[in-house]
Amino acid sequence: MKKYFIFLVLIVITMNVNAQIRYKQSIFTSMDSIKNVTYGEAINLEGVSEKLLLDVYTPPTLDTVTKRPLVLFVHGGGFRNNTKMSGIINRLGISLAKKGFVVASIDYRLGVDKSNTDVAYQEAMFRAQQDGKAAVRFFRRYATTYEIDTSQIFLTGSSAGSMTILAMAYMDENEVPAAIDQKKWGSLEGNSGNEGYSSKVNGVMNFWGSIIDYKWIKKGDVPLFNIAGTADKTVPYDSSFSYHSLKYGAFILYQHCLRLGVPTGWVPFVGSGHTLDGKRNLLDSAQTEMESWLYTQLKTVAVKSPEPTLRWETDIKKFDSLNTVEKYSDSAVLFLGSSYIRYWKNIREDLNYPSIIHRGFGGSNLRDVAYYVRDIVYPHTPKAIFMYVGNDIVDSEKDKSPIQVLELFKFVVQEIRVKNPSIPITWLQISPSEKRWGVWDKVQQANLLIEDYTKTEPGLNIIRFSEAFLNEKGLPKTEYYRTDKLHYNDAGYKVWGEAIKEKVHQIITSSKK
Repeated sequence: MKKYFIFLVLIVITMNVNAQIRYKQSIFTSMDSIKNVTYGEAINLEGVSEKLLLDVYTPPTLDTVTKRPLVLFVHGGGFRNNTKMSGIINRLGISLAKKGFVVASIDYRLGVDKSNTDVAYQEAMFRAQQDGKAAVRFFRRYATTYEIDTSQIFLTGSSAGSMTILAMAYMDENEVPAAIDQKKWGSLEGNSGNEGYSSKVNGVMNFWGSIIDYKWIKKGDVPLFNIAGTADKTVPYDSSFSYHSLKYGAFILYQHCLRLGVPTGWVPFVGSGHTLDGKRNLLDSAQTEMESWLYTQLKTVAVKSPEPTLRWETDIKKFDSLNTVEKYSDSAVLFLGSSYIRYWKNIREDLNYPSIIHRGFGGSNLRDVAYYVRDIVYPHTPKAIFMYVGNDIVDSEKDKSPIQVLELFKFVVQEIRVKNPSIPITWLQISPSEKRWGVWDKVQQANLLIEDYTKTEPGLNIIRFSEAFLNEKGLPKTEYYRTDKLHYNDAGYKVWGEAIKEKVHQIITSSKK
């Protein structure tokens, strides 16, 4: 009878898992935990050998998956206090374990030398990252025991913990600050335990942390997601002040990653302070954003929807070639973006404007545009720029949240403004389509966020035109789309041109250039 009961329970669990999406939604109603596991040992600031402990949060024992992503959490506390039970770990551990992840939270050697200098804090971080690396090695060593997929190990932390994980992921041995006494504290990998195993990780989620040198992050490095409050007076979200030499905050790291083509995300909490002022609703929102982004970085999702930025190199080289042979008048305007722009072959006729620099490439998204925007825009001196990019919310596992779409748009604008500080920049709202109708509500949110932003900055515009493509029931007019139910056909492009033409001419005419 007992075996039969277990069999029924397994059937119920399997049905539940199949009904939900593992790692994206809660597929279990409970989770298990293992407390105070020794993962290493090292000499602390007092010269005493200290045992290093961690807690593990796992799906229930009846989970049938034996290789699961690991999220390793490092707590904050200024390198002076708090424990592996501090901060958001309890809610985070429970939430992710119910989704199928394994989560671990570590204690590490605390303490800042009484000199309280910048070097003292650098050494405190150095010891913490040595311990964090030992914890990663521990889980590689005992991957079978904890049923971990060692090709999917992610780091997260808060405040000093995020400073630690940023150093763990991005600092190389030759980048260790010269003032750190490595004769005393050892190499970057440290001596905290589990030698012979790799401490490499596959992604980082930074909660209100900063870094000594943003150039530690290089092309090809692992993805980075960032969250911070823009009124943080403890740790910089930008680079306006320094936390004991850890100067470069979440926003700077986000921008740097975009320029390098490193997958990244950034969600600012405007007006919030350090730890989002401890407000539960904001912390819940931050956790939701992070968990959503984490899902997009998993192997299964990447295989289904790969998005290597450099896939557009051939397209950009073609633009470079066009730049050498095409001649543009002083009244030229630039249309850039994704396939909606690329397929618009009759754009000059449909808009009744002959001097258009036509630069649409593939199924690009805003991260791609952010990476290539200087290559596309800087060779020209257009009178105005019009942008359509519709591939960030497409009803797929890689979808970005509306706030991330807004932040990417803001970055693209910022990059354009470096060379063209006053040029009119116009966002052509993302169009409705039958293929992506399931996420039209999120697309509208992104459009609205961008529209609100354009109202706060001079020289920014938005052109709305979705009504031209919706019928009396509020559904897409199928006669204007190709058989793929996504892109406009010739008739659709004529409708689009007619819908935006007047506004386009008004913006061009109002340009001071």
